[in-house]
Amino acid sequence: MAQLFPTIDALRHDGGLYRELDVLERLQQSLPDGYEIFHSVAWQTAHHGEGRHGEIDLVVLAPSGNILLVEVKAGELSLVEGNLVKLYGQREHDVARQTRVQHAAMLNRLAEAGLHAHVTGCVVLPDHQVEEARIVSMPRERIIDANDYAHLGTRVRELLEQGSSRSDVESLRRFLGNVFKVSIDLQVLGDQVRQTSRRLADGLATWVPRIASPSGVLRIQATAGSGKTQLALRLLDDAAAAGQRALYVCFNRTLADHIGRIAPARARVSSFHELCVEHWRRTQGEPDFTAEGIFQAVVERYGSDAQDFEALYDLVIIDEGQDFDPAWVVSLLPQLKEDGRLYLLEDEAQRLYERDGFDLDGAVSVRCNDNFRSPRAIVDVINALGLAGGTVEARSPYVGELPTFRAYDDERGLRRETLAAVEALRERGIPLDDIVVLSARGHGRSLLLKEAKLGAFGLRRFLGRYTADGEPVWSEGELVIESVHRFKGQSAMGVVLTEVDFEQFDEAVRRRLFVGMTRAQLGLEVVVSRAAEAALSGALA
Repeated sequence: MAQLFPTIDALRHDGGLYRELDVLERLQQSLPDGYEIFHSVAWQTAHHGEGRHGEIDLVVLAPSGNILLVEVKAGELSLVEGNLVKLYGQREHDVARQTRVQHAAMLNRLAEAGLHAHVTGCVVLPDHQVEEARIVSMPRERIIDANDYAHLGTRVRELLEQGSSRSDVESLRRFLGNVFKVSIDLQVLGDQVRQTSRRLADGLATWVPRIASPSGVLRIQATAGSGKTQLALRLLDDAAAAGQRALYVCFNRTLADHIGRIAPARARVSSFHELCVEHWRRTQGEPDFTAEGIFQAVVERYGSDAQDFEALYDLVIIDEGQDFDPAWVVSLLPQLKEDGRLYLLEDEAQRLYERDGFDLDGAVSVRCNDNFRSPRAIVDVINALGLAGGTVEARSPYVGELPTFRAYDDERGLRRETLAAVEALRERGIPLDDIVVLSARGHGRSLLLKEAKLGAFGLRRFLGRYTADGEPVWSEGELVIESVHRFKGQSAMGVVLTEVDFEQFDEAVRRRLFVGMTRAQLGLEVVVSRAAEAALSGALA
């Protein structure tokens, strides 16, 4: 069996998930020992002074040293004046031209390295049949279509038997492995994993709206990364399309701001406390936020007046329901029309505040423990530590790496290890603007959230105030830093969870760690105190 670089274990290969992986796996199984397959090989070259770059789907290195460039084109293609054309949205890609450019780029890079190998190329069309004598842009023998797909390994070996290479195989292997750095580049992989994870998580948004509830109330208990945000947006979009009025309410102001930017303009999006403050302004005037207990007062006023609220909404979505006080839910119900629908989205494992439980009469309950966002290696650690109470099912297409736990002894060590964690994510290929530093402490107790810089990086942090238009005010900086509490409901490619400091590994700590760790889409680093390190080690013993 052929050897793969990087290993196919790095990506999950569900049927239909990645067509290229179907080709890759078939090649691996059908080629004998001695053949080596490199996939997602980046290339760059210069043409008339202009830089060009791209990616070759597969590169097969034969024991003879011959090299075959394999371009995979899934789905249907078109023939335009004898040229094979693949349509991406509104853009047409000439397949033959693409293979010629890749061939020239490979020859240029080999020449620069002082290597001499016979290089040829082919196109694999696993879903398309090519009629004979209709292709003029490339030789028919270098096209492996759906009719030939069952014999892919044989066809590839035949193509690799042509010509001869003068450079030894070991030099060519080092060239492909080192010069082209054939490892998973998270910056390149990030968009693909996020898009695929989002498509998978759309399952919740597809089947939950089809569930009928006689009471009109559905209660969705779903783990982090299961697709609750996609579900909420689908419900809001459907309501807007039907000309219905919809209200989305959550606990976290930052989540409300995020949803407000992507939800339909017709929908009303707010945090619960924003609703209470707006009601106070309408009935009592501008609240005095310097007064002790002002927020409790505005909430109580909202609750006492709720029975007189008009039933305005066809749809009400309560997100982060685990953080809602039962009285808050009661105050929202009068605003739902008699034939309206109520969706309560919650995750007990993300409950960061001590609230009493509550029931909703006649609610249909739905449970989902599938996490499509977090790399499977991170989910393994979450389950090993028992952070979610039950088992979280890892459904991400990306295996990823185990999170690194870095211990610190003092404030200086905290800064040093946090900076090292950021640099480790950057070395893995995650851009700085896709990295978020999350403090496990609140804004009042955090050391890092009060600082302007971390190493050479300016920290972009919430300054605790809002503009007259209600927009949060942030400091200038290129590295985002937030608290776990305020970042709940959001995610980033790379996450540094820092200021993790505790002695007792209790339920509150488990929930805080769960929320912080499940924010990471690709890479996670955890910075813990020595006491926390000891407690975590004890939990795994």
